[in-house]
Amino acid sequence: MSGRLRWVAILALLLPWATVARACPICSGTAPQFTLLQHLINADRAVIAQPLGGRDFELLATVKAAPGVSEHAGMRLLGLPLAPGEQAPPGGSAPVLLLRQSLGGAWKVAGPMPPSAAPAVRALVGAKRSADMSLADCQLRVKSLSPMLEHAVPLIAATAHGEIARAPYAAMRSSKGQASAADLEAWIADPRLASRRPLYWLLLGISAEPAQARALSARVDAQAREHGLDDLASLLAADLEAGGGARRAALKRLYFEDRRRTLPELQEAVLAFVVHADAGDAALRRDTARVFARLVRTHRAVAGLVAADLARWRHWDAVPDYIALLGSRALHPVWRQPVIDYLLASGRPDALAAVNAATLSAPGRST
Repeated sequence: MSGRLRWVAILALLLPWATVARACPICSGTAPQFTLLQHLINADRAVIAQPLGGRDFELLATVKAAPGVSEHAGMRLLGLPLAPGEQAPPGGSAPVLLLRQSLGGAWKVAGPMPPSAAPAVRALVGAKRSADMSLADCQLRVKSLSPMLEHAVPLIAATAHGEIARAPYAAMRSSKGQASAADLEAWIADPRLASRRPLYWLLLGISAEPAQARALSARVDAQAREHGLDDLASLLAADLEAGGGARRAALKRLYFEDRRRTLPELQEAVLAFVVHADAGDAALRRDTARVFARLVRTHRAVAGLVAADLARWRHWDAVPDYIALLGSRALHPVWRQPVIDYLLASGRPDALAAVNAATLSAPGRST
């Protein structure tokens, strides 16, 4: 997973949750941008229907009704105009969820959906657009969708996972008491759900009882001995959540004070600490900023990695170290711009002078 941190800032701009709070970067990159919930927002009509063949269907249940449209179970929906690229299911196949797009009126086949799932789908109707949501709205969405994780209907399960995976970490804490730790452990152990493990580790850390917290810590310690990277950021974030201050101190020593750590390990550790700092209070952000500022001095290979977070938290103690780094050969080109941005954001005269000097001496600069 090395290199993933480079794209966190880009993902934050692209993902809908970023307008209200930073989407949790550990698993948001694996979440689909459009889930069933998002498609329902953009649809003016949604029904569960039995395919009859061609573009003909029999209505089984209404999920989202259009104003002024009268419909009932058993009525025929004949010759529905399907959106370009949509394939009509063969007659007699399993019931499907049909969505009519608000713009243009064409219908999309969302996927298989039994009529018994109509109440669960109706619960998604009327949701706010992500751009209009506050953190409190995000928390409510996580709380309401957590019981739908690994729902028997794959489309609903995927929606619950996708929406929670791109929520801010602070909102994910609303899953406590809604998703059981025993279920989460079972899902983590299921190889068919490997792509969903990053989220499930996070939720397990939130829901963990003392025995599960100890098991998380033991797993992290064992992985650290092997320099393992499997789900490392998720595991570290879960351990931080479940283990409290004692584990935070242990993980700082284990990953940030051990010079044997590899660059990918440090990247994952930084990511886990950033997630908790962003979801915490000012004191936690100050402590994390001090840890990162020491990294600039002791682990120059990752100095650029933490520059954007230090700037976002307005922690300027690292300015002298970044000035020295900018003028050295130790700064990797990929991290040059984040370092320059940090120094500019500080507004300090010595930082601005260093950026000006570095710009004038950059290769290819005409004089």
